Amino acid sequence: MSAITGSLKRLTTLLRNLFRALWVFFPGILFLVLTLVCFWNLAQGKDLMVLATEHRGFFLLFQSLLSYLVLVSWYAARTVANAKRTCGHTAQNYLQEGYYKHMPRFIGFTIFTIIILAFVQTPLFGSAIEDDSKIHFVLLAASIPYYFWMNRFFERRFKVIRLNRLFLITLLLIITGSTLITFNIERYSWMVILMLLVLQACFLVLVVTRREILKQYKKDGKNTSQTSSKVQKLADKLGIPREEIRFHVIFLMISLVALAVYVACTLNVGFAVSLGSFPFVLLAFSVFMGFGFILAFISIRIGINIHLIFVILAFLFGQWTERHEVTLIEKKPAVRESFANKASVRDYFIQWVKDRDTLIRKSKEFPVYFVLSDGGASRSGYWVASVLGKLEDTSQRDFSKHLFCLSGASGGSVGNAAFYTLLKNAAARPDNNLPGNQSFYRAGKEYLRSDFLTYTLSRMLGHDFFVAMLPMDTRGDRAKALTEALEWAPKDSVLLKRQLQMPLSELAIYKDRVDTKLPILCVNTTRMQDGQPSVISTIAIDPLTFNNRIDILARLKENKDMKLSTAVVLGASFPYVSPAGRIDAYKFLKNGPTEFPFYFVDGGYVDNSGAGVVHEMIIKLNSLRDSICRSNNDTILRSNCQKLSFYVMHISNGPEGDVLLKKVNPFVNDLAAPLKTLMGAYGVQTSINDSRLKNYLREMYGNNLHYKPINLYRPQEPLKYSMNWVISGRTLDSMDKRLYSADVRVYMVKILQELKR
Repeated sequence: MSAITGSLKRLTTLLRNLFRALWVFFPGILFLVLTLVCFWNLAQGKDLMVLATEHRGFFLLFQSLLSYLVLVSWYAARTVANAKRTCGHTAQNYLQEGYYKHMPRFIGFTIFTIIILAFVQTPLFGSAIEDDSKIHFVLLAASIPYYFWMNRFFERRFKVIRLNRLFLITLLLIITGSTLITFNIERYSWMVILMLLVLQACFLVLVVTRREILKQYKKDGKNTSQTSSKVQKLADKLGIPREEIRFHVIFLMISLVALAVYVACTLNVGFAVSLGSFPFVLLAFSVFMGFGFILAFISIRIGINIHLIFVILAFLFGQWTERHEVTLIEKKPAVRESFANKASVRDYFIQWVKDRDTLIRKSKEFPVYFVLSDGGASRSGYWVASVLGKLEDTSQRDFSKHLFCLSGASGGSVGNAAFYTLLKNAAARPDNNLPGNQSFYRAGKEYLRSDFLTYTLSRMLGHDFFVAMLPMDTRGDRAKALTEALEWAPKDSVLLKRQLQMPLSELAIYKDRVDTKLPILCVNTTRMQDGQPSVISTIAIDPLTFNNRIDILARLKENKDMKLSTAVVLGASFPYVSPAGRIDAYKFLKNGPTEFPFYFVDGGYVDNSGAGVVHEMIIKLNSLRDSICRSNNDTILRSNCQKLSFYVMHISNGPEGDVLLKKVNPFVNDLAAPLKTLMGAYGVQTSINDSRLKNYLREMYGNNLHYKPINLYRPQEPLKYSMNWVISGRTLDSMDKRLYSADVRVYMVKILQELKR
């Protein structure tokens, strides 16, 4: 009985110390979990690692930032441990001494382990290992005894770091390995793991020998001889041991350099892109972890948990501040037209048919194409721009003559906008071609290969976090950063950097001058407050035709305008990368137009493909065409309308097939059933809109030939394409191969054949 009681006491003591350690070192533990989730569970995180390896000098930069992250995690945790251990007589027994010693080391050691196993799961090491996730958790668990064995081994063998043969061999291995990896990561990918294991061991040697040196310094009284009394007093006030003052100064200098790089990324698109997303995430995690430990340190010193105070202040300041206002521009003086005077779909359709009179007369059937573009960040944008560009090139510019409308959401709108901008560039030139006769396919690809993520992340993991502590309005959130990235990040693209800065007042189609050289552009969004579908369009979105969808441009103040880049970002405001954007716009009440704050998010919340607005448009046009065909007023228009045939091309980029339904934990069911239902409804609403449109076309024509899906994914596709605002070259090359696959080519051939009827 006494043995059982003793075991229970030891178990209770162990659990008490573990939970207390989790609380004391919570920032470090939190970022261990975040690092694991980001680079193990998320396809985007794995792809960012692959993307980083595609840049020259990758490993040198990666080594530096990973080493700094480990340094911050270890030393910040150690500083908090010292503060907790020396803060009052009750705190001295709060944790067993071993936890104060090992937890900071283990946090730094485990960051190496998580990153090593993350690299093993990337395509660099083959898909077979990538798919087997259980073994990696087993290896992560095995790293715990591995840490204690290595720590004990180094404590016995190393007291100081000497310039001996072992030191020189290690240094030579690090330099040689870094050089080989930098020059050819594909060939020496296995060396990444070896190098990280060496660096992990070097980290333990450093912390072990440093502890021995500090013990000796303290014993000999050398710590006070080289620092001024003022510095010593400041160190005593902050709770920093005097023997560690020199290291604190060095650590502060390194941190200032890292902080300068961090701030520079939030201020300059080019600098952020040159650093890259994966290195920036490591840097941002270092800053956030350091900030978290600083708050923990202060909380321990003053005896008050200030984390909660910051949360309360952020909420209170939000009652009268605004962080996410959409940046609208002033209308140019030369632009006198009001968005309220935009042409209706009827006006555009009649003029569109008249402008193509010669082409329609020559054809037996004249296809009219409506393009739906699913959301999916750069994955969607790249696929959409590739498909549309390839069709335009292979049809020798005939496809755009049959293109009536481009509709999409999120990344699909970015792909649509890129193609739309290319069409505008070509239309403005005498030869009706792109500069240098570059192909639409290549031009769109070059643009969508750009890094739109790093600068956006720099605001998300920097500016947007810290400004929440300010009691005044702020500007320049991550949505604004994504807008600027879309405008400025491209380097070698025929799409000039300022093309997406074009005001929509110059692109809109007005009643008195209907220009049909360009198709209708519809960027679908959703009003956050009530889920009302909304559209930013170059034509008027009247409530009768489009079932009370909100025409955002028509609600703006007379002197306000919106850039094309702002519009597509507003349609791509999907948490958490881009928040809901606020626009102060008019709501038409009985007593007249009244201004209200509207918040808009991703169109995918209601319709991820833009099928809804196209369906309503086709219903209107079908009715209009029938009335024209019955009319005797214009025989030429009537004859032409009889030849029109509506086709919908749905460019999608998501896996197909039924969702595998699993058991729901009763605890989750009790607490989060509404949330899980809403998350499920997100995808269902899109599929219902698509099916409704498909069924309508089938009933109209009696076949399925008028709804043409072109999906990036094959049925039962094992490959996963990362959905992110930057994609690795390896993934983009796979998408290029998909464009030339047999089933996609068959679809494109059918479309081209239809254009020649």
